[in-house]
Amino acid sequence: MSYRIALGCSHTYGVGVEPNQAWPSLLGLTNLGAPGVSTDYCARILHDYLKNNTVEAVYILYPNKNRFEYIENNQIYQSLPTDKNRIKFMESHNDEWCEKNYLIQTSKIIGLCEKYNCLLIDLEFEDLNYIIDHNDRWPMGTDNLHFGPQWHKWVADLFTVRKSFIEYAKTR
Repeated sequence: MSYRIALGCSHTYGVGVEPNQAWPSLLGLTNLGAPGVSTDYCARILHDYLKNNTVEAVYILYPNKNRFEYIENNQIYQSLPTDKNRIKFMESHNDEWCEKNYLIQTSKIIGLCEKYNCLLIDLEFEDLNYIIDHNDRWPMGTDNLHFGPQWHKWVADLFTVRKSFIEYAKTR
């Protein structure tokens, strides 16, 4: 069996909407999104998933660049702006470090998709501000922190268009 999967943070997972309203569900994908995660998490989970499954396509809505993983007491944690340990990491994990780490993780994801011969369809969350309009105008979900069903429909549509462009480019 071949899978089509989605990776990302709470905006992929579907916080604030019903599971069937989240963009991965609208596209018929297996949703591996998780609230509060980083691109490091996406690369790590993707690696494990691809080793054990046949994947046709990977859809990723990349989490914010200032999120990253760190290990403490042999346990992996997600460092978010609200993390109580965030201050401890600010000097060594500044914006420049976060940008570099993000690029390393996205490169790992690209390499994994190439290695396992699966199509990568990806969008950066920050780009949605320019494509959909500014996020202060996006309809909110039930938690008033995440976006609602209309936003998920827009994102699903954007992934459909992005996939078409990628497939077209392969024919050139």
